[in-house]
Amino acid sequence: MSINYDETREHLVHIIKNLSSDMAPEARYQRLLEHLVHLFPCDAASLMQLEGDTLKPVAIVGLSPDTLGRRFPVTEHPRLQQILDSKTTVQFPHVCDLPDPFDGLVTGHQGSLKIHDCVGTRLMLDDVPWGVLTLDALEAGAMKSMSPDARFVRPLR
Repeated sequence: MSINYDETREHLVHIIKNLSSDMAPEARYQRLLEHLVHLFPCDAASLMQLEGDTLKPVAIVGLSPDTLGRRFPVTEHPRLQQILDSKTTVQFPHVCDLPDPFDGLVTGHQGSLKIHDCVGTRLMLDDVPWGVLTLDALEAGAMKSMSPDARFVRPLR
């Protein structure tokens, strides 16, 4: 993935503007995620907020709209559990026995996602887990070209 620094700068400027603008949290989350997907080689992304032991999608890109109405109990989704438990960004191997929480939900794709790239990071707020950010690419190896630094290095705080 070649980086277009002018385009990246523009997306970062939009992210900062959106974070400081007066809008509903749902709209702010959605705009933030829409700009983030332009910075990473992904086909689908989610921003999920932790409520008790359940993750609730608050923004999605490339996933079916009904994803926003779903709830993902962490204990039922081992990938999401690993992301929440990890102090670093998690990149799952292409061949992974763990079920993908977004199987059947990726726009334009039917059924199980057997080979693809999946990356996630825990989001912390005041040293408490706020939720997770997930990125999925349908093409195996799409995120391989990302350096460890580009894969967030550590969970976003």
